[in-house]
Amino acid sequence: MKRRTFLAGTAAVSVPAVPVVAGQASAAPLSGDDAAATVSLVVDGVQHDLPPTTVYGTTVGATGTEGQARVTMTGKYSEFSVAFPSPYEPHLARVSVWLTGAAPKQGNLWLKIFDQDNEEWGTLASRIDPAGFDGRTRVTFEPQRLSRMTWSGAGDGKLTYPLRRLVLVFFPDDKQSADPFVFDVDSVEVVGDGGPVSTWSRAGALELSSGADRVLVDVRGRLLDWTSGGRVQSPGVLPLAVYYDNGTGVFSDEAEADVTRVAADEAAVSLTVPGFFAADLTVRLRAGSLELRPTAIRNLWSRPILRVACPEVAHRVIPADGTMLGIAPKWGGLAHTRSVLAGGFYANYGMPTATHDLILFEEDDSALGVYSVQPASVKPYRPTQFGFVGTRARSEALTGLMHRVDAWIAPGGSEALPATRLAAGSSAFDVFAAYRADNRMNSWRGLTDKLAPGLRAGLADSVHLKVDLWQPTGDASATGRPEVAFDYLKAVPGGPYSVELASYYSDGQHDHHYPDFLTFDYLGGPAEFQRLIDTIHDRGHYASAYTNPTWWHPDSRAVAALGGVERIGIRDGHGKLVTKTHTNNLGYLIGGWRKAPRALILDQLRTFRDTYGMDMMFQDEIARREYDYAADFCAPPYAYCEELVEQTEQSAAILPIGTEGVGGDRLFQSLASSLGFYLNTMQRDRAGTYDGPNRNGVVVQQWPLGTAVMHDKVAFYPHNLDRGVDTTENLSWALAFGLNLHYQAQHMAADFRAGRGFELLKGLSLVQKRVAGRYFGRAMTAFRYLTEDLKVSRTAFDGGVEIVASHDLQPRALQLPGSLGTVTVAPHGFVAGEHGTPTYALIDDAHHRPGYLARWENGRFVRELAWYPADLAGYRSDAVHADLRLTATPAELPAGGTTRAALALAAWDGSPVDLTGADVTWELDGGPIARLDTDADGSVWLAPKQGGTSGWATVRAVVTRDGVPAYSGVELVEITA
Repeated sequence: MKRRTFLAGTAAVSVPAVPVVAGQASAAPLSGDDAAATVSLVVDGVQHDLPPTTVYGTTVGATGTEGQARVTMTGKYSEFSVAFPSPYEPHLARVSVWLTGAAPKQGNLWLKIFDQDNEEWGTLASRIDPAGFDGRTRVTFEPQRLSRMTWSGAGDGKLTYPLRRLVLVFFPDDKQSADPFVFDVDSVEVVGDGGPVSTWSRAGALELSSGADRVLVDVRGRLLDWTSGGRVQSPGVLPLAVYYDNGTGVFSDEAEADVTRVAADEAAVSLTVPGFFAADLTVRLRAGSLELRPTAIRNLWSRPILRVACPEVAHRVIPADGTMLGIAPKWGGLAHTRSVLAGGFYANYGMPTATHDLILFEEDDSALGVYSVQPASVKPYRPTQFGFVGTRARSEALTGLMHRVDAWIAPGGSEALPATRLAAGSSAFDVFAAYRADNRMNSWRGLTDKLAPGLRAGLADSVHLKVDLWQPTGDASATGRPEVAFDYLKAVPGGPYSVELASYYSDGQHDHHYPDFLTFDYLGGPAEFQRLIDTIHDRGHYASAYTNPTWWHPDSRAVAALGGVERIGIRDGHGKLVTKTHTNNLGYLIGGWRKAPRALILDQLRTFRDTYGMDMMFQDEIARREYDYAADFCAPPYAYCEELVEQTEQSAAILPIGTEGVGGDRLFQSLASSLGFYLNTMQRDRAGTYDGPNRNGVVVQQWPLGTAVMHDKVAFYPHNLDRGVDTTENLSWALAFGLNLHYQAQHMAADFRAGRGFELLKGLSLVQKRVAGRYFGRAMTAFRYLTEDLKVSRTAFDGGVEIVASHDLQPRALQLPGSLGTVTVAPHGFVAGEHGTPTYALIDDAHHRPGYLARWENGRFVRELAWYPADLAGYRSDAVHADLRLTATPAELPAGGTTRAALALAAWDGSPVDLTGADVTWELDGGPIARLDTDADGSVWLAPKQGGTSGWATVRAVVTRDGVPAYSGVELVEITA
């Protein structure tokens, strides 16, 4: 039986006033109407009439109607508080506030929960909209989803202290307005935790069976003891919750239910909450899956329905031993550890930050996932939200998964919604297989089928190279010299590279003048852009360029030609144009379903392909736009979502398309590449964000859910706006997650200052060819953390490719394939193998701390290249230098009028180095244009080669003494013939 508490306004005074709780700095003493007004607090059927505890910027008075209190809130912050008459054990399920508007005002209504020491244990917010006050309005808060809950640490989901006060706070949108927010509080309903699932009644429950699988559907429509594969996959499933546009949630456990059998494995469930909704669901049991299909959701209230949670929650037992991870598709994949899942934690993820419509639990030998069944042929495609739900049955160590589908059901309307499936398997990859099969994703074209023959042959071996023409090889500030990029592209070693050009259009600045992507004023005209593309192709690389088809600038030439943003912009629910701002550059979201904008987008792609010979294109943010209703003229519900999917499909028919890649996987059927936030190490210091509790006390780890589901369909890369794979840590995670490698050209200057030169890029090119190119376009078949500390992972792909990666700050011994023993890898090192044989590794070395890239040859690892990352073992710094400093000092040769450079070695601090008895070997890249000369005094010079051409050359020295090599930094020298 639920424990229900009611706070209701009344004019009666039956008990003495409760004193103000100490420590409430913003609260004011009660006086006047506030002192006379009371609220009725009913706890477990026992009524207590109490005055409000505190008020601030608020008056509370009687309305003359029994059970109501008139509340007037003024100012930019207003609150009133009610104290529990005795400590309340915090097993809350939700708090619902019934309001009747007298003078409504738009803003946020917050619920805050306090203990006896005035510690704030939770904060929840919900929107207040004057349009909603056409009668009584219910605003629902769910304390199990509190954003700032602090738990006892015992994994029991309880707060450390009992609750003493509930506080309602209002923040108006217009903080300067003197108009008050006036409403009548009809009641504040506090609903306690639903109690243990074990107490759900099985009396009269309907049993469904399919082979060895079974599930019970009780008389209230709840699903109990779903058994599949010889174990209980879920002891309890609450099937439904309906969410309205003002934040109100209405739940299936409030409903009147009717359950009837349709077949041995199928039942029909009808749920009705009078005044809110009526729902018909079909429950189907299949081998390894349980399906919930809302065949009709009827809206009985005056507010539109925005989302339907189906299921509201599917419970899962937290194991006493072993590993349990809750895996969410947020930014490609985050894994929440068992300690988090046991603590009553709630997290909600949704499009567009999630790669897939899938969330799951994985244990050592079991997995449970929840997802929609929406094949590409289903229209409209409904975006989803999903999350982990902190346990409601805490005594049984339960946690849960929830899944919400966008609904958009008007008052009086009715809709059928896509089915939701709970799928069980022995591992996450069994759930992935079910998800792909049910949504017919296996029929999508594979990655190699999306590429032209030339790209198909070389893209697998290509590092993605981002070249920003505004700052092509400089620091954070712009160089204003786009011509530097020509020399840079001629000088980069290794390859091939997939070169993405940015800031080549209009004035050259990023996020300016979209969509004027074919105006090359900054470069000096179309001929210079063509010369740039020819330079890329002449070096054997592939060319792509940055575009953005989602938000455009009002001052761009193209927008003016289309009649301005008023004609092409998207409008929100209030009829206002939707803006988008990046780095103080104002843009407007555009409706690409209109003929003119769509034609411009596609015509530009054809020009890039046919006129300039581009190999592929990058379309920014097509996967990141919010999938909400566009209240636009002639725009149906979901128009924006459907438009992006359709536009991407049409674009991909012209050129292979890459995007930012953190939105829903419906786009992946057309995309060739996805450059997303798959490596969160790149965003901030991992040690402070992922390896320990964050500000909400939540511990998370990275997990490659994004790549695991679609690795055979899309080429995945790190985000193209970030630094790239320039740290050992990022390399380790990139290979573990099946990513291809990425480098930003504008960081080259820092690399040369640190003595790395092009060596980092050389190393990335080698690893792309030797390792990443082997799993390019192959399905990921396994991922598992091999150690309890989650510091070692194993990833497997079709074709026998395997990566064992260390995510440790210290050197670590990793197991070689088969019975070959172990090898000590560098900090964040790795071992790659194929068909049970080692192929490549980043091995540790006592003399060269960052380690060596090494290939497997004749039963051992042979060093191939000294590894020079931008940091050492996970610390974002440019402090890792080569062993020796190499300087190249230009000297003029009067006779020839050419430049040569004197090469000198020193310690990194500049002090002299004794080279007596040492063996010095010089490594020169750029042989066709440069040679090494040694004068009679032993000095070494880099000089132009006879008959050579102008260009850049790189040189470094290897100094070996007593068999121990030391490496100099790399110098870049411009040779002028």
